Amino acid sequence: MEHVTAGYVRQVWEFSGWFYEGQHGFKTGYSCESQVVTVCHDTADSLDDGVRTDAKITDFSKAFDLVPHDKLLTKIAATGVDLRIVVRAQEFLLGRSQ
Repeated sequence: MEHVTAGYVRQVWEFSGWFYEGQHGFKTGYSCESQVVTVCHDTADSLDDGVRTDAKITDFSKAFDLVPHDKLLTKIAATGVDLRIVVRAQEFLLGRSQ
């Protein structure tokens, strides 16, 4: 069921143009690995061109745990997905601690 739900949400968000052009996560044909390759390629191009490159690395591994569930659900609902998906996400999050 998770796979079906994720596929539906991805389809709605792709159709509505909700994803950022450079987004790799959650997009069909893209992954964390493709993001790393893109960053490495862009950095190498900048170094080859003699362009100064600054990098800021942030670990978001625990970020989801810090997001208030009510705000997350409100934002998901605002993206245009079927409200049954929002209810399903709400039921999933019910009783889970942050």
